[in-house]
Amino acid sequence: MATDGTFEALIGSETWRLLLAAGTLRSFPPGRTILRQGDPGGFLFVLESGRVKLLASAEDGAQLVLTIRGGGHLLGELAGDSDGARTADVVTIDRCTARFLPQYEFDRFLGRHDLHGAFHRYIAGKFQQAVGRQVDLAHRRAVRRIARLFLDLVRFAPDGLPDPRHIPFTQEELATALGMARSTVTDQLTTLRRSGALAPGPQLVVSDLSRLTEWADS
Repeated sequence: MATDGTFEALIGSETWRLLLAAGTLRSFPPGRTILRQGDPGGFLFVLESGRVKLLASAEDGAQLVLTIRGGGHLLGELAGDSDGARTADVVTIDRCTARFLPQYEFDRFLGRHDLHGAFHRYIAGKFQQAVGRQVDLAHRRAVRRIARLFLDLVRFAPDGLPDPRHIPFTQEELATALGMARSTVTDQLTTLRRSGALAPGPQLVVSDLSRLTEWADS
């Protein structure tokens, strides 16, 4: 079943399979940068399975996580033609499979299947999410930002993972990714563990999705 907010959910599973078939299969190991901020556009990836993180480079060189995406999403579609520039690095979290599609082929596909409206709604949803992330960054508590990141990681966990509720970040990586002091991250993780949202112990494992959702919405 397609995850809400994905392009697959907007166009339906049957049309999504046609889109996958239109592209060239690519496979990427964990930790691979598949798109780089500032590089020219001209093509996109249709993400079939696996999770990726979108990173923006700060002035001090730190890379902050903008969002997590999983199967059913498009990657690199905002750059448009080759005159556009990538707005973020895209780095794989898991082994990912995707379909490479030149921008002109994607535009043709949208036209053949009358999907320009769905595509614009998808882009609008991404911008709305980006605005929400900026509000979180400026005004929300650290625990809420951490909880939201964890929810996204679990929501987009691909089928076949031994433990889809395991969070594939260290505390140091979380601090860097969210632009927080490590001591702040440690304190918030302790809060989440005490509430039962995270399992006890050194590993980051979600034990109660409902409780974690409450923190994400707090």
